[in-house]
Amino acid sequence: MRDRAIEFIAQHKIDATLVATERPRHATELAQQAVAEGCQLVVAIGGDGTMNEVATGLVGTTAIFGLIPCGSGNGLGRHLGISRPGHGAFRTLLDGRPRAIDTGTVNGFAFFNAMGLGFEADIAVRFSRLTRRG
Repeated sequence: MRDRAIEFIAQHKIDATLVATERPRHATELAQQAVAEGCQLVVAIGGDGTMNEVATGLVGTTAIFGLIPCGSGNGLGRHLGISRPGHGAFRTLLDGRPRAIDTGTVNGFAFFNAMGLGFEADIAVRFSRLTRRG
């Protein structure tokens, strides 16, 4: 996906920097850093976990959050009507229109699409530990 992003940036002559995450919660730090450096559009390429981390870093800012959903579930992207790469996701960055989304918090952590308790939370933890998904 990185090569596709590089190609899209070059093709449309976009002033952008690609940065990869290195650990859990790193995407939140990167999003906050981008805003501190003056970025008005912060784009996440990944699944719902990555989307959640980036969105968390943008709460309370005026930055626009761009999504390129390419995870195993893509719940947030699907809910917002944003296609996967190869189906128009990159094009949405150029032609899409910003809109507000709700933010919830639980125990000091933000969420943007879904939140689960009990059995659902246990399944989510188990799912996050899988090395293969689908």
